[in-house]
Amino acid sequence: MKRDVYQNLLTWKNSPHRKPLVLQGARQVGKTYILEEFGKNEYLNTAYFNFEKDAALRDFFKGSILPEKIIAKLSIYQEKDILPEKTLIIFDEIQKAPEALMSLKYFQEDAGQYHVAAAGSLLGIKIARTAAFPVGKVNFMNLYPFSFGEYMEGVGKPKLRRLLADIASPTPIEQGFHDELIENLKMYCFIGGMPEAILHYTQTKDLSGVRKIQEEILKAYLMDIAKHATKSESIKITQTWNSMPGQLARENKKFKFSEISKNARARDYAESIQWLIDAGLVYQCFNIKTAKLPLSGYREEDTFKL
Repeated sequence: MKRDVYQNLLTWKNSPHRKPLVLQGARQVGKTYILEEFGKNEYLNTAYFNFEKDAALRDFFKGSILPEKIIAKLSIYQEKDILPEKTLIIFDEIQKAPEALMSLKYFQEDAGQYHVAAAGSLLGIKIARTAAFPVGKVNFMNLYPFSFGEYMEGVGKPKLRRLLADIASPTPIEQGFHDELIENLKMYCFIGGMPEAILHYTQTKDLSGVRKIQEEILKAYLMDIAKHATKSESIKITQTWNSMPGQLARENKKFKFSEISKNARARDYAESIQWLIDAGLVYQCFNIKTAKLPLSGYREEDTFKL
């Protein structure tokens, strides 16, 4: 589990200025897991609602979306008391229910005593394209794949992680530690930072199983593109996505649109790149003209990698 994210959730829970929480991140990075663990450990109970698995939930947010009425309906539906301050309410796959997304505004304005956390796949896409999103009425938090340090914690090397974290300057370390860090880095480069892949490896040491999990996640991403983008958008987004591994494998100094297709131009694929960024699937890393703050003021807009 990501300890820093868990600590941020604790800070959110105890904040006097707490608003409904929107947890963003790509599919399969562990959003649902960490919210359920947080609810189990820090609250009397958890009320979990998944709008993708249970389409009937959406009906409770049609018409009046006053929080007290919604809470009453959800309590009856689950046969569970939803208590102010003591119950963590989780709205999962909330992008499937625009009315539920909008209701977060009224939970902030009229029912701050209820602790509401929302998560969903491609939530960044939904937010970017929904004019009615309650801007300023929610707290945002991002969940990313495991970093190298978090990976080492996950595979049972917390002391080695702390050794690396405590190095204040680039000084040599003992050869034994260095060799072990290099071996762990090689494994991290293969396994990556997705929680399911890391868990499978720690339990089985089966790298072929890790590869299968990775392939299933990639297929799910492609299915999301086909499902949530228009046909013309989907073609360009998929072309951009498929060109990335080859471009990163070569010594390209920047992302080349000509490697997507022969006549591709930047303006034709700008929206495709933004879609992938909003979905949490890619990072856009710009070159800078000079190392001064703010870095964004010195970035070269046309020189970047994905």
